[in-house]
Amino acid sequence: MVMKLQHRFVAGVRADTNVEYAIQGKRRLRFDDLHIQQSELDGACGIVCTVQSAMILAGIRRNDAEEMSSAKTGPLHALWALAKSTYFEGTTDRQIEAFVGAFKPQLKSKVSTNRSTKDLSQEIADAIDAGHVPILAVESRSWNHWTLVIGYERESGKSKPLALLCLDASNSCPPWGVLYNARCALQPSAYGKNRKPKKYSLRYSSADGGLHHVRLHGLVIVTQGLSAV
Repeated sequence: MVMKLQHRFVAGVRADTNVEYAIQGKRRLRFDDLHIQQSELDGACGIVCTVQSAMILAGIRRNDAEEMSSAKTGPLHALWALAKSTYFEGTTDRQIEAFVGAFKPQLKSKVSTNRSTKDLSQEIADAIDAGHVPILAVESRSWNHWTLVIGYERESGKSKPLALLCLDASNSCPPWGVLYNARCALQPSAYGKNRKPKKYSLRYSSADGGLHHVRLHGLVIVTQGLSAV
């Protein structure tokens, strides 16, 4: 029997050509490109994920996000003041929580205390179903990275997620009509002695052809606050 799979995605995004997010204009809803690509030399993945979550949930315009370092006032100015010192160093979950705080009261966030793959993946699925945006940390033996979880994969009729679908700033824009450019399978693919899963046993693969064996290392859930920008 062939397994039927379903994909569930963050509300307000679509893949018409490029992956896009919805912005409420004065007269109608419009869409703009969501994916932002980081440099190979920086550690800005946590900053990019925060900005993308603000684009989805608070309607931050892409042009404003791209000119964040030049902002003189407002939440993007406050974010850059907090984030610029971490641009090449990378960020912790508490720093991302502080970054999201720059958008109060429009956005708020919660740092997860879960550490098991099962608990983290279910928390991510529940967050997406509730209209929130998960920012996930993955870790390999030589790599630490934040990625935006844009959706998840599950078997039809089941609630347990089988894979996390990510919009990764370290990869190029997803192919036309596709919302994600990286996939983290949640079934361990490598074992140590006594058939116990190895520490880094999840396959994190990208549309660019990259593959890392990782574990889920941290999670920040971003939610809407009182009102949109």
